[in-house]
Amino acid sequence: MGMQQIEIQVDHDGNVTVHVEGVKGEECIRITKNLEEALGSVTDRSFCAEFFEEQVSERTAEKVSKL
Repeated sequence: MGMQQIEIQVDHDGNVTVHVEGVKGEECIRITKNLEEALGSVTDRSFCAEFFEEQVSERTAEKVSKL
């Protein structure tokens, strides 16, 4: 798995933008859940191309390499 990165930007009005890189599928929502809950309600959400890619778990990759 490549490098994972979360970028958080706060504008002058206090609006927060969270951008996640290196995470596929709904994993980005899972890893930012606590942060989103601490900041308040989510008013908008958009997804990059990585969201729509299939996530391969390490466990699956392990099983394949043992064959």
